[in-house]
Amino acid sequence: MADGSDPVLATLRFAVFAAATILGPGVVLQRLFRVRWDPALVAPLGLAFCAAGYWLGLVSGAPWVLPVLAVLLDVQLLRPRLRGRPAEGPSLRGAVPPALLLLLLLALARYPVNRVGPSGDFLLDMGEHRDTAVHVGLTWELVAGYPPQVPGFSGIEPNYHVGISLVRAAATRWAGIHPYDSFSRFDVTLWGLALILALRGAAHALGLGSRATGLVGYLPLACDLSFIPGLLLGASYWAFKLEGNFIEAVFYGNSIGPAMAMVFAAVTALARAERGEGRAWLILAGVLGAGAAFFKVFAGALLLLALGTAWLLGRRRRELAFVALPGGLVLLFLVAGSVAPADVQGVQVSFVPLAPVNPTRLAFGLDAARGLTFLVSGIAWVVLSLGLRVLGVPGALREARGPRAAGAVLGSFALWGWPIATFVSITADPAFDESFYFLQASGIALWLFASPVLAGLAGRSLILAAATLLVGFASTGEYLYRTWQHPPEVVPAPAVRAMSALREASRPGDVVLMPVRVPHVPLPIVLAGRRAAYADFIGYWRQFVSPETQAARREQVRSFFQARDPETALAAAHPLGARYVYLTGRRRRPVEEAGVLEVLFREGNQRVYRIVVPDPSRPPGGS
Repeated sequence: MADGSDPVLATLRFAVFAAATILGPGVVLQRLFRVRWDPALVAPLGLAFCAAGYWLGLVSGAPWVLPVLAVLLDVQLLRPRLRGRPAEGPSLRGAVPPALLLLLLLALARYPVNRVGPSGDFLLDMGEHRDTAVHVGLTWELVAGYPPQVPGFSGIEPNYHVGISLVRAAATRWAGIHPYDSFSRFDVTLWGLALILALRGAAHALGLGSRATGLVGYLPLACDLSFIPGLLLGASYWAFKLEGNFIEAVFYGNSIGPAMAMVFAAVTALARAERGEGRAWLILAGVLGAGAAFFKVFAGALLLLALGTAWLLGRRRRELAFVALPGGLVLLFLVAGSVAPADVQGVQVSFVPLAPVNPTRLAFGLDAARGLTFLVSGIAWVVLSLGLRVLGVPGALREARGPRAAGAVLGSFALWGWPIATFVSITADPAFDESFYFLQASGIALWLFASPVLAGLAGRSLILAAATLLVGFASTGEYLYRTWQHPPEVVPAPAVRAMSALREASRPGDVVLMPVRVPHVPLPIVLAGRRAAYADFIGYWRQFVSPETQAARREQVRSFFQARDPETALAAAHPLGARYVYLTGRRRRPVEEAGVLEVLFREGNQRVYRIVVPDPSRPPGGS
């Protein structure tokens, strides 16, 4: 495991945690509304409950809120009347084959990384390792208290949605689960299973048929036609080039995974309300919509747009407005709270026709295009990025224009993603356009509508079935091959032991000074769970701080390490609240001879120090 603990015990701890704070409440919350519980809603509702309960405990200063609320709900399962039978829907047995395939692929690609190896080294996965490090740091921040601070830039509060990080922090605090274990093992497993059940529930609710319902559980692993330019241009990691595939969320624990499970669960609840199974389903749909917005703003915004589209088309307007209200309020709260300070650039939203074209060309090693080449590239991007999902467009259009509110919502949801991503650019880091999240969200909904067509093609002949399988999963297979081909980066065992020493000597919230440049990820943040005054390892600082603030902090940290006397060193460290120092490498820094550092750990090139006020009676060089 990431902290070197026994994997069996860690798995048992997480299982107990998930059962008590997610799955149990997910059942009871449905029964409290006097409806038969739907398996598709259990994990989405439970995740929303867990995040809300832990957040209430943080802001109230009473961390026991979550476990107390969880126990109060879980004991209701002892009452047979409340436990009851599940609602009519797709069988749980049908979810077993896609679940087993998911577990197999995760065991091959994700479970072996981001953990301590047999020799004490840390096996760091290099796929999206920087973004993962940010969220690991954010999890530690939410263990330390509330509000969190920017991982790698202490003292600044991030304007950021933290929904799923609250669940991870609850698992860390109450089950002792290291955030890296959540990312690489437990979260991806739970969210993948939740998504399979939610997709099957939505397929059944829309009446797509038994064969389509049996197929949809595999579709989060399906990809676009990126293998065509990938093969022609000799590229690698095809699945990530066009940015609309959901396997990123499946394998890397992106919060859009549970957010989309909530979206599909909300549509299922809305469909049940339409069928006359009780108006309480509308309340559950509204709660799930709000949860989707809190977990991933892009999914929540797209759901609100789909609800608005269905409302404009005249589909049960009162019910749709009721469902949209909670999510709209959460989005308003998140947007108001994410407004950047006056001197910070923050997130930029702009109108850019065919915005994904040139970034995609550059990703495949081509030059940026203009004129006719740009236009042709835009058409090619649309065709390649839709892939087999284009088979779901007619079905989505029919549902969007049909009489059912649930179908109109999900059909609109599936159709809006591509127009938005084609003409809107959303950037925190100028190098990345985050509007691709609209593609991922709409893409998996389009797979849902494509499933009846794909099931029909596969049922006609073995040749068509094999061709469909090859086209849909070629890029997935290439990703798995590349993953197995490239071993993880090895963080040496002395560095791991240095972080253990730092963790034992310090407390959550303590600030560490370290060199600004890090080779991969800042170890004091991700392994010790401590704050860093400045660690330049992500590209979207401008979302939180101005370039001038960054430059000033960089100079302040540099001046500490260049200090040759106690006064200069302490003058740089004290305003930052820094109490510890982490250094690596053979070259000794001037501050190590200034008499302000007390050795806590030293092995090879790894050093951990405590910053102390020097005793005037001691000679210089107290380190």
